[in-house]
Amino acid sequence: MSHTKGRHGKTVQNKSIWGIRLPEKELAEFRKHFTILIAFSITIKFAVVLLTTGVFHSFIDIFDISVYFQYAMQILGGEIPYLDFPLEYPQLSLIVILVPLIFTVLTQDPSTYLVVHQVFMSFFDILTTLIVYLIALKVSNQRCAFISGVLSATAFSSAYFVLTKYDAFPTFLLMLSLFLFIYRKETCGYLSAAAGFLAKWFPGLAIPYFALHEHMSGRSSRAIGRNIIVAASLFLIVTLPFAVMNSSGFLATYTAHTGRAALAHSFCYYIDFVLENVLGLSFFAQISLFLMALVQILLLGYYYSTKNTSAEYLCAFLFFSTFAFIILNNVFSPQYILWITPFLAIFLVHSYKEVALFYAIQAWMYLEFPILYRSIYINDGYFIGDASPLISAPFLFFTVKFILLFIAFSVVWSSLRHPNLRLALTPLHHDKST
Repeated sequence: MSHTKGRHGKTVQNKSIWGIRLPEKELAEFRKHFTILIAFSITIKFAVVLLTTGVFHSFIDIFDISVYFQYAMQILGGEIPYLDFPLEYPQLSLIVILVPLIFTVLTQDPSTYLVVHQVFMSFFDILTTLIVYLIALKVSNQRCAFISGVLSATAFSSAYFVLTKYDAFPTFLLMLSLFLFIYRKETCGYLSAAAGFLAKWFPGLAIPYFALHEHMSGRSSRAIGRNIIVAASLFLIVTLPFAVMNSSGFLATYTAHTGRAALAHSFCYYIDFVLENVLGLSFFAQISLFLMALVQILLLGYYYSTKNTSAEYLCAFLFFSTFAFIILNNVFSPQYILWITPFLAIFLVHSYKEVALFYAIQAWMYLEFPILYRSIYINDGYFIGDASPLISAPFLFFTVKFILLFIAFSVVWSSLRHPNLRLALTPLHHDKST
């Protein structure tokens, strides 16, 4: 704890929280912001349930949770995942699968599983919102950070998927890894990214950026190598028992999705749909995995070429990398919006237009699922009806979806390459240094 003299000779007390030094007055505001964000996050989840079922007469999708419950019951019956039955998710997904089972066994009521799962995921989502606030403090200032937190807490499409999937868990681990890294807990950041990879792959994309960041910051190769070894050790500790018991079953978890056909909500399907109707060709989905690897390499190379070690650049390039993973994935499930919502909340705060773009994306994804499910698309294709394919309602709907997403990408990209670009936009607030 340090002390700083005020203007009139009075001593003003400073406190450090996670590396942030704040006077008592600002610390009180800091705590108030946390309370507000938690309240917003809880309220929006109740609102989404009520609006989805009561106003739009749609449904709360519990199919995935029923799959988790089935896995949990098989484990309760003595079966070993990856050995006695296939499990399509990585090993730390078992945390999400088994924790609700504990309460289900205690209550002897199967419906408990659903409730506990939703509460469990909501807990991780609230933590993610608070982490978004803390990361934004490093990227900009406290007022901007609060707006980022509000956007994250009120992201209603993401809230729907928090309650119906388990993607809130790996998303939390990715944002936790970024938070730990930029607050100088680098080894813990690597560990969190590795844990995220063991929950749902995409958080592992952070590790090469962490390594490049440390290299650009002048860290020794030995120190970087030590952090990578720690992350690799966690991976081996978790995966090795399953790999030894059943190597083919273990590998199937990591290869099952690579050969999947493009689903109708993916950008790969969209491009092939255009190519087929215009040129009679269809090849984009077949090369999407190669393109994804190429884009990831190019992004890493470009990040290294910037030689910029700011928190803003690291956060932005993790967004770019995750965005590329989503957009070039043959399975762009609607819940993937959860993966990039924290990044959008951090960056789309500098004008009314950006905030409107954030909520437009949330609204469009919410329309896609659950509101327009089976009226716009099914997994195997679009509902075309009698309309011409390229002017049909489903095609136009997905055209708008991808336009919104690419606009968001371009806003973040342009703000980094041309920092003065935002001066031309209507300000949401005046910058105030923390």
